[in-house]
Amino acid sequence: MGAFIESASISNSLAVYYTASWYGIIALLATSSFATSIAMMIYYQSGGLSYFTRFSKLTPKYYLFSLYFTMLVTTTVVSIIMGLGVVSLFSYHFEETIAPKNWGLFFLDAILSGVFYLPLSLLLEELTIVTSRRLSNAISFIPIVLAYLFGFSYMNINLGNLVYYSPFLSIQVLGMKSFFTKSIPLNFNDFKGPTLNVEYAIISLTGWSIILSLASMLIFRRLYYRSLEEARIA
Repeated sequence: MGAFIESASISNSLAVYYTASWYGIIALLATSSFATSIAMMIYYQSGGLSYFTRFSKLTPKYYLFSLYFTMLVTTTVVSIIMGLGVVSLFSYHFEETIAPKNWGLFFLDAILSGVFYLPLSLLLEELTIVTSRRLSNAISFIPIVLAYLFGFSYMNINLGNLVYYSPFLSIQVLGMKSFFTKSIPLNFNDFKGPTLNVEYAIISLTGWSIILSLASMLIFRRLYYRSLEEARIA
């Protein structure tokens, strides 16, 4: 849709910027979806995990590390697939080769997005286990909802320095920046405003990931068995 329908009015001079913006949104939404799927394992494994962490050598750190490794591999593969798809479709439409210029930042964005989304989704799922399973279906989709909200808000609203404080927006703008070697606007439609500071975005995203990881690890130790049937009780 973005490559062939909404791009009808986009001139070739803005082709790279337009393509980069679509990749930023795709990276944001794809990683949130996969992180939510992986975090759902906690929902079904909470009973067994509570016993394993108490009566075996399995530790929260080791279990979470295995999830991180899985998520990093997944987000890297997904980013490559999404990147190839975006490059192929948009290059075909604009009749020029459009590809990331900074592959290091491209893969770093994929890694950081996975490291952020996984503890966020886990934390939300863990909260439903220690409080009420009936909230699980609604809460598990919060990361995806927030990804849509922030992703498309950035395309239409001047959010100022909120870009640095929101990890969702940091993921998006870092993905966009990977298509350029020069500076890009901090806000999507503000070409005369301040430019993006990549270091600030990386620091913000890393900080959020560390905070969420620590919180998730603390609550993980409090997990105990709760019947899955509890979620079906109205």
